[in-house]
Amino acid sequence: MKTGRITDRTARAAFEVDALVAVEREEETARTERAEIDRLLAEVDRELAAEARTAVVRVDRSFTDAQRAWRAVRRGERAALRALPSRFEAAELTGEAA
Repeated sequence: MKTGRITDRTARAAFEVDALVAVEREEETARTERAEIDRLLAEVDRELAAEARTAVVRVDRSFTDAQRAWRAVRRGERAALRALPSRFEAAELTGEAA
């Protein structure tokens, strides 16, 4: 089996890279990866902050909803108590109950 030879000088230069150039390429690749990781972390941080704000609003509303429910129960009880005297006729209240 024959091994191929690179006869073109530009092709040979592309494969035979100086050590300094190789280090610079690796550093550039590392900077690019670091920038991508930082961008992804910033995106995750924004999403977590948005979820935290949503959770706070939900908690506030859940307490508000509980307060509204309790107030509705109290209003209903008061309305029932106010309606009690009108249910009984004065004629029915005789004797000791009067």
